[in-house]
Amino acid sequence: MLNGLFSNFSGKFVNSRRMEIISNNIANVSTPGFKSSRPVFNAFTGEDESGNEMLLNTSVSMYDSYVNFSAAPLLETGSKLDFAIEGVGFFTVMTPDGPMYTRNGKFTLNQDKKLVTTEGYPVMGRGGEIEVGGKDGNPDISVESDGSVFVDRAFVDVIKIVDFADKKYIRNYGKNLYMNTREGSGEIIPENSTIRQGYYEASNVDIMREMIEMIHTVRAYEAYTKIGESLDDVLGKLIDVSRL
Repeated sequence: MLNGLFSNFSGKFVNSRRMEIISNNIANVSTPGFKSSRPVFNAFTGEDESGNEMLLNTSVSMYDSYVNFSAAPLLETGSKLDFAIEGVGFFTVMTPDGPMYTRNGKFTLNQDKKLVTTEGYPVMGRGGEIEVGGKDGNPDISVESDGSVFVDRAFVDVIKIVDFADKKYIRNYGKNLYMNTREGSGEIIPENSTIRQGYYEASNVDIMREMIEMIHTVRAYEAYTKIGESLDDVLGKLIDVSRL
């Protein structure tokens, strides 16, 4: 009985966490450069000590989640401060917690005329933060496919695009940013990636798949709830019998 209660509790908990991930994916279906996440499950079984391979209990847990870094379509805006990466790699931005990475190339200029994210984090070039000067308040900014930045036809810097040999250590930091959680997994320069000015990458969330996943998750949670109610009823009857 206790094993059944534990298995039922673990099943409800996992589906609750699964729903959180699905809901976050759906909420970001229109977020530029967003990458959907998927849960990773672990199933556990126990056997008795007699060697008869009798199943004592089963349970499941959400071991981890992984990010689906597959590319999404590029959308044209015409804005000189919108950029998209064709191929693999990430833009590098500087945060109070160190360098972070993103596929969201919708940038802007701050008061110091530095290229920044919408949250105000500086976008990094190979020479550091990219400062856009210009002759007046409306500088002519152009970016070549290799990331070279020109302001009023004068070279400024090259936008820093990096990738990682093993992306399993790249985890969600929040605010559509990712962080490298393994020090030994260093940055590499992608060979065939290019930058397109006047475009940004859409979210790679497949809304139809997410809705189907949500339906399955809701049904699974409801099933565990009904099983839990049945176990509670059986447990209540056993308690009544023990009092006789």
